[in-house]
Amino acid sequence: MELVTVYDKLEKIWSGSGSGRIFDSNKSIGEIAFYMMRSKSPTEICQISDSEDTTLTYGTAITYAIRIAQHFRKLELTQDDIVGIVAPNTTLLMPVAVACWLNCTPFQAIYPLHEENVIEHLFNITKPKVIFCDGLRYEKIKNCKSALNAKIFTLCNHLTDVPKVEDLLEPTITEHFFRPATLKYGPNQTMGLFCSSGTTGFPKAVCISNHLMTKNLGFTDRASIMFSFSTPDWTTGLLSLAINTLLGGVRIVTSKPYSPEYLMEIVIKYKVSFLGISAFSTTEISNLPNFNKETLKNIRFIFMSGGHCPISTLERVRSQLTMAVLLNGYGTTECGGIAANIKNYKNNSVGRILPEIEIKIIDQQTGEKLAHNQVGEIYVRTSSKWSGYYGDVKATEAVLELDGWVRTGDLGYIDEENYLYLLDRSKDILKYNGRQYSPHEIEETILELSDVLDACVFGVYDDNFNDLAAAAVVKKPGAKLTKEEIVKYVKEQHEDNSKHLNYGVFLVDEIPKNANGKVLRKETKEYCLRYITTLIE
Repeated sequence: MELVTVYDKLEKIWSGSGSGRIFDSNKSIGEIAFYMMRSKSPTEICQISDSEDTTLTYGTAITYAIRIAQHFRKLELTQDDIVGIVAPNTTLLMPVAVACWLNCTPFQAIYPLHEENVIEHLFNITKPKVIFCDGLRYEKIKNCKSALNAKIFTLCNHLTDVPKVEDLLEPTITEHFFRPATLKYGPNQTMGLFCSSGTTGFPKAVCISNHLMTKNLGFTDRASIMFSFSTPDWTTGLLSLAINTLLGGVRIVTSKPYSPEYLMEIVIKYKVSFLGISAFSTTEISNLPNFNKETLKNIRFIFMSGGHCPISTLERVRSQLTMAVLLNGYGTTECGGIAANIKNYKNNSVGRILPEIEIKIIDQQTGEKLAHNQVGEIYVRTSSKWSGYYGDVKATEAVLELDGWVRTGDLGYIDEENYLYLLDRSKDILKYNGRQYSPHEIEETILELSDVLDACVFGVYDDNFNDLAAAAVVKKPGAKLTKEEIVKYVKEQHEDNSKHLNYGVFLVDEIPKNANGKVLRKETKEYCLRYITTLIE
């Protein structure tokens, strides 16, 4: 997989060469899934649930999806309606998602452990007609005012007198004559809704098009054994679901909570070949005793997302992969995949631009387009038209330009070999004594220390110097590293005193992250300043 990036010197635009598409985007994802799953042997295994000890074949999975889709038609759901899903990766979540696609009715997947007010906020935007949920979250869903008119079914942990998904699985006379719907609005039609990261407040409902859902699937084969802890509200969860239903293979799911030990247990037990994982989880599993060439011998592809991964971790992981590729990529919920690096080359870069993607770097002060090695805000334009944030015109207009360029809010630059580098979120850039600095850059320095597992840098306001850099640091178990040693190391690596830990270091057991593994900087800062004593320099 060699990515080629082309640079237009006149327009100052970088473009990914080639095509990332193996399907016609005029065909709905439901049409593709229908014909692919129907073409499989009905006894071929499609999905295994480790937590529920169940197996779904392709024949059973598509039959269930058709029956659920027929019930949606009886309920008169249209392509303009929404189906809500608030549940872990249980056995029947996949047929529900495919049923939505068969009717071209978008589903909104929400992380089931979100607080009630977050779910209320999101459903108030989309107003789903039908909701599928974990029975343990039923009261939370029922209490949402925006869900009062929705028909609610439980997907697992069923309750007495509450409809359940199994009620929709009875055979029908017409199921063998079922045909999937065609796209009403074309390839850019919304077929799913993601939650934005929510690192700056309530998450937004991000429209995901049919075009985006059916691209960049060609880096795995039809016999993959796939695993990701993510549900379809996150990139790796949706990606593994799409590969499973559009290409083939076996998808391993679980509703058990994540731990690095359990992840490795799954990898070894099922001989996983395609692994979707967060950057932080990559670091955690790479430190386990059983993380070695023997236990990873079946791995062929690791798709890593959700934040920064230390260079030392990337090198350690790749050293144990004999026949596999580790993709360290960059993408956004709004645009999908943007860039990817699959080599031990320029590991501090997120790689070259993916096919059907354009990038320009904009000076934040002047608005001018920048050239190689000049830092600015990253703008992205894709081959599809993004529909924005569902029901939020103001938020959409803030990031989407009329000619299709999307403001990412990320700062970075592209070098002379067309490798993209990320520096930080533009909103996270801090100022010390009149000089700007990036918390991300200091985090990378701290993570160079072998005894450090995780780090988050934030600013503490000072009347004289503005933002004093502070770091929340998670040490590896048993490590004797001190706060003073961390401060000293950072100081030795940076001559610029704005990049020193001028406020100090907090030693913490863990750093708050959202459901997708992204660091919650604000919550980390609030926790540290409220509960923990720090070293003041």
